[in-house]
Amino acid sequence: MTRDLAGRRLDIGGERAIMVAWEKFLSGDDLPDNAVRRMVEDSWRRCLDTGVSPVQCSAPVVVDEDGLHSLQGRHRDLIEAAKPVMAHARDFLSESGTMMILTDPKGVILSVEGDPGAKFEGHDVKLVPGALWDENASGTNAIGTALASGQPIQICAAEHFCEGVKRWTCSASVIRDPFDGSILGALDISGLSGSHNTHCLALAVAGAGRIETRLATIEMERRARLLDITFMQSKRWNESGLVVFDCRGRLVRANENAGLYFNSVGLDLNVCNDLGAKLGVARLERAYEHLPPWLKPDWIEPVLERDERLGTILAIPPSKRWATHSAAFIEGKAALRSNDHFDRIIGASETIVKAKNRARQLAKLQLPVLLLGPTGAGKEVFAHALHAMGARANGPFVPLNCGSMTRDLLASELFGYAEGAFTGARRGGMAGKFEAANGGTLFLDEIGEMPLELQPHFLRVLEDGEVYRVGENKPRKVHVRVIAATNRNLRDEVAQGRFRMDLFYRLAVATLRLPSLTDHREDIPTLARHFIEQTARTHKVPMKSIDAGVIDALLAYSWPGNIRELRNVIEGMTLLAEGDRLTFDDLPPELTGVREPSQTVASAAFLDGPPPLRLADRERQAIIDAIEAEHGNLTRVASRLGIAKSTLYEKVKRYGISRIEAERFKF
Repeated sequence: MTRDLAGRRLDIGGERAIMVAWEKFLSGDDLPDNAVRRMVEDSWRRCLDTGVSPVQCSAPVVVDEDGLHSLQGRHRDLIEAAKPVMAHARDFLSESGTMMILTDPKGVILSVEGDPGAKFEGHDVKLVPGALWDENASGTNAIGTALASGQPIQICAAEHFCEGVKRWTCSASVIRDPFDGSILGALDISGLSGSHNTHCLALAVAGAGRIETRLATIEMERRARLLDITFMQSKRWNESGLVVFDCRGRLVRANENAGLYFNSVGLDLNVCNDLGAKLGVARLERAYEHLPPWLKPDWIEPVLERDERLGTILAIPPSKRWATHSAAFIEGKAALRSNDHFDRIIGASETIVKAKNRARQLAKLQLPVLLLGPTGAGKEVFAHALHAMGARANGPFVPLNCGSMTRDLLASELFGYAEGAFTGARRGGMAGKFEAANGGTLFLDEIGEMPLELQPHFLRVLEDGEVYRVGENKPRKVHVRVIAATNRNLRDEVAQGRFRMDLFYRLAVATLRLPSLTDHREDIPTLARHFIEQTARTHKVPMKSIDAGVIDALLAYSWPGNIRELRNVIEGMTLLAEGDRLTFDDLPPELTGVREPSQTVASAAFLDGPPPLRLADRERQAIIDAIEAEHGNLTRVASRLGIAKSTLYEKVKRYGISRIEAERFKF
């Protein structure tokens, strides 16, 4: 009896009926109804078309011992990710009569673990490392059929195409690359038919899922090390245009100067996708033969760590042509400064000025932008400015919060739906937000909350520029720039399997991190006055001044809700205060316990100008001590200090630590 993944009995014939159907099939007769499953029948037909011998007794061994070692080296990430799963199988399956098998994407067995008796029996049919279990070589079997169909499958005894394997039952699931969904291999559980059970398919699927999660973690850690190294050595490249590729040639990050250079030669950053395909070869020297004419080989440098190539850097040195283009660009932007929407964003602290300068560079690039930062930090304000200063400024700006809807409602809102797509669907259907934003910008807040099932559809729109309404098969072309925002750590979400790696990398090429309000406290007095004026205009109430004691309390508060919380506090105080001044008594209860009202030196400094760096020396020393303790690994340093890695980068740069530590540690 054969069951599906959920354990339901399938309506097909028994063992003897399948054998009769197999014999009829080989003789050219039609298959009896319901004798075999459709997936098995399709596999049999593929085997017949490719000339697989039905009397074959075993799989061919296509790799010798030396070749197997080389093959395992090429798939070291897959094997490393599978280690805990295979180790568990060694113990869990030790007396079960079954074994777990890991293969490469072609169906060549890389490793086998499990019951010793099953492994011994498996030698007869060549269920051994180096054997090829592709359908074209070994007929219908769980490994080959799963790889051919891309679906989990269990092949029971007589369902095998080759006669010599019909004593076995096997269950397999493909293992996919968490970045692009390509098949990296298969995980199979095989045993003689008497020992194999229906739960083996669920075990294979779960094991493949664990391997994919570990692959995502390995990839994220490697990219983190790549960014650590390039950041700590960034002084080497001075004002160069810098583009960072991972070890497979996929674009990881590009700085603003790279965008300026590409603009100066009439290109855009999309050219990096084609370039990355050339740089992703195993031997970098081979890439030099196919470089575009604008790129010189000495601009390319591999990033190595312990003889492992983590990625490749393209460092474009400044040139007169580039400098002239940049100067002209800056001069032209200065002439339009009065129309600069980023100047309208309140804040003059160094942290906010840096964020606005980076945003100005990102605004002119025709790439998705990922805004990172805590809740209430002003991500939608920056998104509006990015739209207004970009090439699609004349088009619509359409916002959508991905965290406030159910999965089905979000799908309808994003992609729209056809008439009759579901109960209650509007007559004539409805255009989604992608279509509404055509020619402009779609701002997706809380992108980290997007359900995993919708993420492939969202990615397809980003890649192809085509949207399918729910219930329709006809694509609609859209030209939309996507700006996404999140307060989540998407790297952790990818590692936990809650966010697709390929979607993360598609969005994260151009990122902008916005600081929490506590990272630019010096802007609080200006923001407070701005919100007082805004409230007075909106609600038509008299303007109010603000006491120094109130400023003192605002500066001392932790602001977990960031700028949004500050706005709400000031708005409430302005509307409820009885006099023409905001005093300490007007503060909400959560702020009044922070500090007694007094005219302190600190508050006076914030009123009259930028504050001194308090505790800066201690903070700088703490970062240096942590870097030394973690031997320069900034990922672990950030974890040790309990701060985000982007915040660590900011502080390292601010305190000039990179110049000191780059000499001390060899990256």
